[in-house]
Amino acid sequence: MRQRIHAFVLLAFVMVFASGCADQTQVVKIDDGRANPAKVYKNLLVVDVSSDANRQELFENEVIKELRSIRVDAVAAHPTLTFRDNVPRERLTTYANEIGADGILLSRFVSVEASVEVEAGRTDMRSTCRGGDLVDYFLYDHEVISEPDSIKAAYDVVVISSLYDVVTKERVWSIQSTCFDRSNMSDALRDEARIIVQQLRDDDRI
Repeated sequence: MRQRIHAFVLLAFVMVFASGCADQTQVVKIDDGRANPAKVYKNLLVVDVSSDANRQELFENEVIKELRSIRVDAVAAHPTLTFRDNVPRERLTTYANEIGADGILLSRFVSVEASVEVEAGRTDMRSTCRGGDLVDYFLYDHEVISEPDSIKAAYDVVVISSLYDVVTKERVWSIQSTCFDRSNMSDALRDEARIIVQQLRDDDRI
């Protein structure tokens, strides 16, 4: 009986520890595709609708990397198409047909929140005795050591991603994904890309 109790306590500890280490992410399904015929997409045009061309390139490349790691063909929009306010739907469809894509994965950043926490630095004094009476202050060499302020940034990012069929032009899948408390935007972009591709795979769309 004692061994069983110990095993139960250990299991409970592992579960609590694991939950504390879990990624701070959230996925909300907007359209899981059940209303559409089941279809697996093998060649995607990846689009980030953004007025920031640099972020569009970075995010599309992260998504491409995740897709290719599971052997899904994908082409980024940014070398050919950039966006400002509106997505030229017909232009997207035309380009998708030109490259032989069967689906368009379109993402839009709906929220990016950044917070900064500044912790004041410290100033310490290190003293080294040169000899003589240990209680004599003037027989010590004194060095002031200053630590700079530390700055901690945190990013919360919300992305809505949708998959469109090139032939029917209908949306067949959509989610809202959120990454909390990322230390920089590069981590947020990489984690968002991982979440989107993983959810596509879990829902049997790729």
